[in-house]
Amino acid sequence: MASKIEIQVPVERQKAAQAAGNFELADLPGALATPAAAVRVGKAVKQDKPLKSVRSLTGITKLSPGQVIANYGKSESRWASAYQKRRAGTAESHELLSYARQIIGLDESGQLLICLMGHAGQGPCIPLWVPREEVTLTVQPNDIILRFDDMTFDW
Repeated sequence: MASKIEIQVPVERQKAAQAAGNFELADLPGALATPAAAVRVGKAVKQDKPLKSVRSLTGITKLSPGQVIANYGKSESRWASAYQKRRAGTAESHELLSYARQIIGLDESGQLLICLMGHAGQGPCIPLWVPREEVTLTVQPNDIILRFDDMTFDW
């Protein structure tokens, strides 16, 4: 019987240099508003607020194959929303994901991957999935961490 692959991604909490303000899951455009799981990061672990399907940030950062986590602050949320408006609501989910501060995935073989996206809003996004032995998710207060299930890595 095959063993179940799970990897816990460590989290580094940073203090925000300037409070960007709150935004809600519903403020995210398109498929970003309907992740499999979501948590708003607080100043301390006890202040984290589960938004969907998990009780804590630890529940999101425990990855199984085919899962991706993405980190959005208020600025990234605004940029993704502006892009969605420019595309008249037709932006693809990976294009909206490209505005995330950090994207981490676990492929079917159990390899941790980070996604580097190049576009800066200037044309098509070009995803590059890079294998990593170790990855740390870096978060700030008010960030929303999203997890998407059943993802492929060939966008």
